[in-house]
Amino acid sequence: MHDLVRQIRYPVQTPPDPGDAVEIYDGILWIRIPLPMALDHVNVYAVDEGDSWTIIDTGLDTRKTRAIWETLLTGPLGGKPVERLIVTHHHPDHIGLAGWFQSAHGVELVTTRTAWLFARMLSLDVQENAVSETIDFWRAAGMDAQTLDRRKSERPFNFADVIAPLTLGYSRMK
Repeated sequence: MHDLVRQIRYPVQTPPDPGDAVEIYDGILWIRIPLPMALDHVNVYAVDEGDSWTIIDTGLDTRKTRAIWETLLTGPLGGKPVERLIVTHHHPDHIGLAGWFQSAHGVELVTTRTAWLFARMLSLDVQENAVSETIDFWRAAGMDAQTLDRRKSERPFNFADVIAPLTLGYSRMK
């Protein structure tokens, strides 16, 4: 496997900067959206449909990501409307701005039933404090006492904190 990895050739050596895009094939733009974690970006794509764009995935719902998209919409996407958003799966870095694209830009959301339902379910499960089941899980998973005490005093991660509220409508991808 190691030899195969060395044989990989990337058609584009330099990734696009935030707010910029690189055409990787006729009418297909590669966009990198920054993430505030070790995995520091998500790759998203824009497909030129002639008089509009289809976007594939979005990044998290943050002020920074929304600002990047506003720059993309008026810059590299040339002011043409986005008519369709395809979300590949429920992770927040992929579906995070789907609700914003729907409500602010009138975009049709296309995704699987599983992705939409799972994202809706996770967005409704908001906890202000770690519940006992979570604390028990952390302990059973071997979390050290100092980290456990710190985590118990912090507000836990909530999916809803990093995705725009999803509208009730979507087009099902089968």
